[in-house]
Parts: sequence; structure tokens; C-alpha cells
Amino acid sequence: MNKKRIRLRAIVSAVVLMLSFFLAKYDVFAGDILSYIYYYTDTGYHPVPAPSPYNYIKSVNAEDLRIEDLNGINSIFVSDKHVYIGCNGKIVITDHNFNLIRELTSFIYNGKEQEMSDITGMWVTDNEELYACEPSKGRILHFGSDWSIKRILGKPEGIIIPENVAYQPLKVAVDSVGRIYVVANNIYEGLVEINPDGTFLRYFGVVEVRYTPIQLFWRRLQTAEQRARSRLWLPVNFSNLTIDGDDFVYATVAGSGDEEPIRKLNAKGRNILRYPVGTGVKPQGDLEYNHYGLRVPAGKSTLSAIDVNDYGLYVVLDTKRSRIFAYDEDGYMLYAFGESGTAEWRFQLPVDVKFMGEDRLLVADRGSESIKVFELNDYGRSIHNAVKYQSQFNYDLAMEEWKKVIDHNPAFQYAYVGVGKALYRRGDYKTARDYFLLGQDVYYYSMAYKKIRQEWAEQYFDLFVGILVLLVMCVSVYKIIKKFKFQVRMEA
Repeated sequence: MNKKRIRLRAIVSAVVLMLSFFLAKYDVFAGDILSYIYYYTDTGYHPVPAPSPYNYIKSVNAEDLRIEDLNGINSIFVSDKHVYIGCNGKIVITDHNFNLIRELTSFIYNGKEQEMSDITGMWVTDNEELYACEPSKGRILHFGSDWSIKRILGKPEGIIIPENVAYQPLKVAVDSVGRIYVVANNIYEGLVEINPDGTFLRYFGVVEVRYTPIQLFWRRLQTAEQRARSRLWLPVNFSNLTIDGDDFVYATVAGSGDEEPIRKLNAKGRNILRYPVGTGVKPQGDLEYNHYGLRVPAGKSTLSAIDVNDYGLYVVLDTKRSRIFAYDEDGYMLYAFGESGTAEWRFQLPVDVKFMGEDRLLVADRGSESIKVFELNDYGRSIHNAVKYQSQFNYDLAMEEWKKVIDHNPAFQYAYVGVGKALYRRGDYKTARDYFLLGQDVYYYSMAYKKIRQEWAEQYFDLFVGILVLLVMCVSVYKIIKKFKFQVRMEA
């Protein structure tokens, strides 16, 4: 990289950072919603203020729904027709405008009425059948599309767990063929995968224990008895899950210390979640945080909920700092927003997050016993449109949307990468290289640079060959002339 480009990169970085801090100082971002992105420099990633991708619309509480309370709200699910709200002792069902349709508090099973207890996780199939976790009773309730009970799934037949461990399903998801995936309390072998008939199939996507070099060193010094006791050191469990349209399981890991807290699991249970090749930084929430602190959250993000839309854009919820992070299918962070507080647009104790349609995002807040409703603004809609068009391989339309994003937020490095990708596919490698430079993407910059060198070599190939042939001819003529002169001198 020549001095001119290094100087350009430094100037652009300085201008963008100054502009970002200026905007933050004068509070120009709508709605007072805390929002930021991470900007990459030679010293690493740093959070810089950004426009909020969402506008706060309203909070839906028990009074709005004309019910007694939303006490102990644990989860929400958005189907094509309805919104399901899981609370202590009930499931509240509304339409997408939050008009109350039904409040499930009990059901008739085998001729007897049973009251619901805590509902911690739900899933609704395409034909509107409802699965609801009731961990205190060790079961999953399966309701039909008319919300009458179809069956009760208790401890799966064939599962092997210690006798002193109670089976407590916390979260549930169901794929297109009826396989059931469960996050269960105190089960560390992975997700519990259950056949459609309710029998145990296997443990799926186990979270492996990873030892640090220091821990490995101490294990070498331990006695056999000490090592046996250390086997009680269990891996962390999953905290939540969802399934996309292709039956890939997306899951979050409960422990904030895990290196891969977000996972996309294939049919073999292997993590295939993509992340930027140029940086190697895996999606994990905050990249910069307090390691220690008094009265402030310390450590990595604690991810407790996840949802994915139709084109691979997924959001995760960090309950430690009450923030929401969004990523595209390649693992690039698109935005982060949210904070703790009592203002209407802030979160007191967020527990779940779900997309609703193309533009809206719902956050279940147990602290305020409400559903926070957010809607994409022009900035956020351009980000989502750009990601959608890229997933559809319509890079020209994606480029136009990324340019709109840059107009809103010149510090958004990935937007420059998005424009660069479109130009790269057009064959405009020089301009694409400049955009990749602005986006600080080493991987794509190298690809564009290689293409430029390749084009240059192809452009001047005929000239090189011509010069080479001419040189060969000149050498041959010179040798002939030299030989002829030598023969003339010999004859003389």
C-alpha cells in the first residue's frame, strides 16, 4: 500500500470519527435511542455513535390488552397471524395490532382441567400449532390451531440424564418436519432433539469445554483425584434458539465467556455461522467493554434471545446491558441499540426479541411488564434493504441502498464494503478497491488489488510478447552479423 493510500485512510478515519463525535455531542439522532456501531482502526474496534435504525412506537402493557397483568413475561412469538405472549400462568394471544384474541390460563386434558404455571418459551408452526414450555412441571404443551390441547410432552422416552436432575424444558423450536429442539435446564450435552412422536433422538450441537493455557498447565500438575473432581466442571448451556426457513438452528450460549456465543447449527450439529474473513471477529455482541467495574456491567455480552428474518439478518439480545445487536448472514454487525432505564424507549429487564413483519421489532420487557414496539426508520430500512438485495444477489440495488446508508452515517464501514462488492462484480476493480479501503476490509481489498494486477498484465501482455519477440530477433540478428564479420576477417 503506497503512502498516498495510507494518508487517505488516515484522513478518512479522522474525519469520520470527528463527525461521529460531533453528531453525538449535539444529539442529532432521533428518538434519543442509544445506538452505535464499531469502527475499525489500526488499534482495533471502537464504538462510535450512529443513528438509531429504529423509532420507538409504543409500549403494550396489560391495560392496553384489557387483561389483569403481564406478570413474569418470559417470551414472545410472532406468527403470520398472531402475537403470543408467554407469562406466569398464561399465554396471551393478540393480532398484529395487539387486539386481544384469547388469554389461555388453563386447558382440559383427559377430562380434567389443568392450570398453567410458568411459560418460558414458545414456538408456533406454519399451521398455527403452539408449543409452550412449562419447566416447573417438566413438560411442553402442544396446542392445536384452535388452541385446544393436543398432547403433553413430558420427559422424552429414551433420554439419559442423571436421576437427581429434573427435566425442565426452557425454550423450544420446531422444524418443518416436526422435529423438536429444546433448551433444557441443567442439561449440558447440548440441545435436546426430539422426534415428532415425542421420543428422544439425540443431543444436538454440544457446547464443548474449552480450557485456557493456564488451566491446561494446572491440570498437568493435578493429582488423579483432583482431576476427577475437576470433571464436575461442566460446559455452559444454550440460552435460546430459533429456526430459519431452511431449518438451520440459530442458538445463543448462556455463558458470556464463550468464544462463539452465537451459533448456526447444520444437520450434524456443527456451527457454520459465518464471520468476516478479513478480521476474524465472530459475532458476539459488544467488542469493547469493561473487564472490571463498580456499579457498571463488566465482561462480555450475555446473549439470551435470538431471531432471524427471511433473508438471514439476525438480532440477538444482550440482557447484561439491555442492548440489541444485528448481523447479516456474513457476520457483519449492522447496528447496536438500546440501554437500561425507565424511559419508555429504554429497557428495564428485556427477555426476548422478535421481528414482526418487514419493519417492526418487538422486545419483551419483564421489568416494565410490557412489549416495546420499534419500527425501522429510513436509515434502518436502507440497511435491511441492502442486506436483503445482497442475499438475492441483486448487487446494483444493494449498492444504491448502501449509498443511502452512507449519507445517513459516514462512519458505517460495512456500507463502503457493500458498495465495493457491487462495483467489484461490475468489474470496476479500482473504484471497488478504494471503497474496500474506506471500509477497512483487508480481504476484499486484496481481492480487488489482485484483479487490478491481473487486468494490467492482460492489458500489456501483447506488448510484452512483442517486445520479447523483438529482443529475440535483435539478438539473433546481432549474432548473425557478428558471425558474418568474423568470417570476413578470417577470409581476409
